[in-house]
Amino acid sequence: MSENIPSAIIRWPHSAGGSAYCLGRLVQRPSAAPVIVLTELAGNPDVLGLSADFGGAATAAYRQLGDGIDPLSIVWVAQHGEFSSYDAAGAPETLTEVTVRFDGQRFSCDLTDLRLLPFAEAEAWQQALGLQPVAAVLATVA
Repeated sequence: MSENIPSAIIRWPHSAGGSAYCLGRLVQRPSAAPVIVLTELAGNPDVLGLSADFGGAATAAYRQLGDGIDPLSIVWVAQHGEFSSYDAAGAPETLTEVTVRFDGQRFSCDLTDLRLLPFAEAEAWQQALGLQPVAAVLATVA
């Protein structure tokens, strides 16, 4: 299946200092809220992890992918798997639903706003979103 989902490498100044990046994908489906999936990538230093500054990543992703979308309507999802760490060979993919707040300029959240989806629910989300494997998408984005 070919993915016709806007995708980009999202770069942002991490709250821990330094420049972080992740893969961002915007999924828009009829009669459903838009979903932005942010994927942790292995090349991003552990100290600059996605979950530790999801609000900063969401702000950058919205600026890059969210043109014309109501920021309060977006469902945010963090994705992790073997593509997230050089040491994670064979790690199962996980999806985490993230509740964010928007102050008109920036998104924010803390670790209590992250909900790791149980396996069956994550599998259903994966199917509903129709995401291609991360490696395939990375081969097409700059």
